[in-house]
Amino acid sequence: MTFDICKGNPGALAFVMEAYERDMFTAEQCFQRMERAGITGDKLYMLWNDCCGRDVGLALETMMCMPTPEIVRHINYEQGRGLPITKN
Repeated sequence: MTFDICKGNPGALAFVMEAYERDMFTAEQCFQRMERAGITGDKLYMLWNDCCGRDVGLALETMMCMPTPEIVRHINYEQGRGLPITKN
């Protein structure tokens, strides 16, 4: 995975850096999945910041386990911010 997934978004870059620092193998799998789904740049940042409250562990778990349409539903909330995702 390259940093192209960030699409120039500094928040997405901060998230990617933190995720790789935490668990490189899991982060790689998760970001590949998100890139295939078109969740990049500002949408990736919204997932981490808005939906997961900057909790890298929750974001990685979400990217790994939550169905892609559900992730998209949380990100594309019509109020301009993503819907929070809670820990199980």
